[in-house]
Amino acid sequence: MWALIVERRRPQYGQDFFDSRWAIFEHYDAIQPYLAKKHQQRYALHPAVGPATLVHERLRRHRGIDELVGLLDETRSLIGQPTRDRASIEFNLQYCRQMLTVYAIHLERLVAVASIRDLAAEQREHNHPGLSMRVKQLNEEVSGFFPGDHTLDHHAVALVSAEQRYQQALTAAGQRVIDQGGRSLDFEVLSAEEYLEAARHAPLALLSQFGADLVVDPPAAWLDAGALMETVEDFAPRVRVRSRPPMPQVPQEPDPAQRMVEARTRERSRQEHLAERVLLEGDEADLTDELRRSRWRTSARLLADLMGLDADPYAPYQLRIAIEVIVDRIGWVTYLHPVYLSRRTGEQHAQPLRRRERGRHDAL
Repeated sequence: MWALIVERRRPQYGQDFFDSRWAIFEHYDAIQPYLAKKHQQRYALHPAVGPATLVHERLRRHRGIDELVGLLDETRSLIGQPTRDRASIEFNLQYCRQMLTVYAIHLERLVAVASIRDLAAEQREHNHPGLSMRVKQLNEEVSGFFPGDHTLDHHAVALVSAEQRYQQALTAAGQRVIDQGGRSLDFEVLSAEEYLEAARHAPLALLSQFGADLVVDPPAAWLDAGALMETVEDFAPRVRVRSRPPMPQVPQEPDPAQRMVEARTRERSRQEHLAERVLLEGDEADLTDELRRSRWRTSARLLADLMGLDADPYAPYQLRIAIEVIVDRIGWVTYLHPVYLSRRTGEQHAQPLRRRERGRHDAL
């Protein structure tokens, strides 16, 4: 196997390193002989090696934070079940607290001794939103479902304390990355989110140091005499053409006098239609019964319209109100006079007009 690797791959490690790794694979039965014989030259890889390699790579990149979050969710689901396994819940709480404490100590050590690049990479791998909320919800559920269990309550409170220590270590790592990266102008150690976080929350004195050591030498514009003359010859001044502004849109408001005339015309047309309805069967009509059957408001309105027509000299209608009084104690109109409406003939209609013109002449 080592001869094939040297022949095909040209590895950067020696045979001692290969032998140590081969011994580990044999110890865990990851590599097994193809046949159960001595001096076997053929070997087979165990099927679990592939998934185990993927799990190892994911743990190496994410430091097991995803598994810890999954264990917190599993513990919450165990609490919500009708038959709760208290021993499993207690074990999960202790294990989560221990792992958070291990992560916090690991980050505290890196803050003290690690380089800025390693610390930045480690902080990105530990960035898992929602971890604090899960720990808080788990603590509340333990207190709610086990109100008298002081042991579980103690483990839940210790879990919250471990999570706070872990978050403080993460904050210290991020602060060191921002401070040291800003002083050294090493922008490769910051991600896009960390750039935004530094722009929002970093002190102004720290942000002002980012460009303190930068040298900017803008190039000068090169312009010879030939290019200058060509530019002058091709130059054409801009001519501004003034245009007349649009005419203001004045809203057309109706004439108040015209509105009064139109209202009067509509009222006159309504009164004439009312008179023609009354005089539908002849030139004279008795309105007494209609007024007695109507209410006070309707009777007054009808009588007012007919009196308006009678007062108009140009209207061919005459209203006559008798002197006698009709009293009706059970009707809507308790008392009234007999009322008659008639249509004037041509001569009768002309007499009021002549009197009106004579009055105007006398006034002049």
